[in-house]
Amino acid sequence: GAVPFSAGLFFMNMSLDKIWQVPGAHLSPVQNFINGCLAAGVAQTLSFPFETVKRKMQAQSPILPHYGGVDVHFNGMIDCFRQIVKTKGVFSLWNGLTANLLKVVPYFGLMFTMFEGSKRFFLYRNGYIVSPLSNQLTPGVDQSLGPRELEELRKFLRHKNFANRNPSLKS
Repeated sequence: GAVPFSAGLFFMNMSLDKIWQVPGAHLSPVQNFINGCLAAGVAQTLSFPFETVKRKMQAQSPILPHYGGVDVHFNGMIDCFRQIVKTKGVFSLWNGLTANLLKVVPYFGLMFTMFEGSKRFFLYRNGYIVSPLSNQLTPGVDQSLGPRELEELRKFLRHKNFANRNPSLKS
């Protein structure tokens, strides 16, 4: 369930950036919070059947099948899906979604907001933007590396020996 949730979360977040008709780096904290909440809600709703199957499979007890354990046993994930749909219907795969959304949606809204805020703060601290509250680039600072410069950086890092051959402090 983690892979579909994470993939859906980041895909939705990137897609929602386009709704604002502003580059993703220029969104306000409120817009980032809304994007995170919506992305988490959609991703959690789509991936929740995997969570349901996981919980059902964890709840089965091979030791105590009729003494407090679950009477139904599954032979794997696909068998669990089949039995849930057969006995309780397709919509039972989403049982407990509301409670989970109340937990997940604000968490990811705050997470994306804090991530973007931290990114802006570090861009400001390193001199790339004028203020962490604005998106105005610092005048005179080159904001990008061209393809030729990236290739030179790769060559430099490939051939550079990072060991310090002449230590300044001798012990």
